[in-house]
Amino acid sequence: MNQQKLKEILQGSYGFICLEGEIPERQARQFLTVKKMTQRETLVFIPKREVCFERILSKHTSLYIEGLERYSNSGVYLGYFYDFYKATYLFNSQPSRLKIYGAQLSAKELLYLLKGFSFLIIEKE
Repeated sequence: MNQQKLKEILQGSYGFICLEGEIPERQARQFLTVKKMTQRETLVFIPKREVCFERILSKHTSLYIEGLERYSNSGVYLGYFYDFYKATYLFNSQPSRLKIYGAQLSAKELLYLLKGFSFLIIEKE
């Protein structure tokens, strides 16, 4: 399943909002440094993209799905892997409570877990 299809499901069926991360400048600088040091002009920049979905449950608690693109050591694209958790923030930027439902999940595994949260499903009219 591609990232766009998963995004549509999470937003349309489960009410998550999507926050897509920008490619960090640090990654780009590191790449240019490596390219210069290795003198490989044909070296291809493959940034790691991040995405975060949030579903607000209450004033202090939200469900989060964080996705990160992964590549094998040889550079083969493996797709996104997702962490799924609930966090409660009471007094500062660090969560006071954290419950992890899954880590490094595929899109299929993530959707299977979400089916257990039937209260999240948005009824279509």
